[in-house]
Amino acid sequence: MAKSHSRLMNSTGGGAAVLGALLVLSLFAIGVIRHPASIEGAGGQLFAMDVAIVLIYCIAGIWIQRQRFTNLDIALSVGAAVGLMLGAVHIANHVIESFVPLGGRMAQLALGAGRMLVMLGLFCLAGSVAWARTRSVGLAVVGGVWCAMLSVLMALAFAFTSNLAFEARAVLRLHEAFVASGMSDPGAFLVRNSLEAASEVLIIMPALATLLSFAGGLANAWVSSRSRNTAFAAAWLIPIVFAVGALSLWHADSLDRAARPAFVITGLLLAGLSLAGVHATWSALRRA
Repeated sequence: MAKSHSRLMNSTGGGAAVLGALLVLSLFAIGVIRHPASIEGAGGQLFAMDVAIVLIYCIAGIWIQRQRFTNLDIALSVGAAVGLMLGAVHIANHVIESFVPLGGRMAQLALGAGRMLVMLGLFCLAGSVAWARTRSVGLAVVGGVWCAMLSVLMALAFAFTSNLAFEARAVLRLHEAFVASGMSDPGAFLVRNSLEAASEVLIIMPALATLLSFAGGLANAWVSSRSRNTAFAAAWLIPIVFAVGALSLWHADSLDRAARPAFVITGLLLAGLSLAGVHATWSALRRA
């Protein structure tokens, strides 16, 4: 039992989160040292906010590494496993965007929407699996948030390393935005743009994971208490709801920017609801 508990503790990813946070902080510092103009004006506040949030991630990793609550460990282990998958998705997406020429707007839309839907699905999966193993919606949310935090650290570490190693290529990709920014140093613009993107994902990803992992855990709790016929009905309904949500997102791309929000929100809600029930329905049908 002691060996099993030790393996469980190692699989929560607390140590990996601490190392990942320290690596991200180091990459922040390297980028700013190479291009001091990136933190002039509002860039300084942006840099300070990013550092503060990553330090919170680091503190969370240290606490997780030290705690000894079995059910919490199980939820964190689920989050770490799914977070590793999601981090790999983010890295693959960054590689494609940076090094693979995409032919046309449709390909770019498919890549962006595909990554978004996979991310939504994995957050729901983390919550659903964590609930199945702990029977707690609260711990399902913990698993989903931890999934988001680990995947964000993986994505930021890879993205900043790639931008530093292939700076000229990254600057070229952002040439139009750089010209519109009014800055004189393209490298400084790249660093500031990266810091801005980092601040968004550091905050938005855990918030999104909170909602979707809660939905995934709640869906599993509801389906598991219903009859087999309900699970079969859900298995038929989920693809239909997902298709309607995907079509709504597809249609939004053809509209003017001002008319998009309603279709985007509807599409994300429908896709999220359908993805929340996938693992729960599959588990119920497998048990049946």
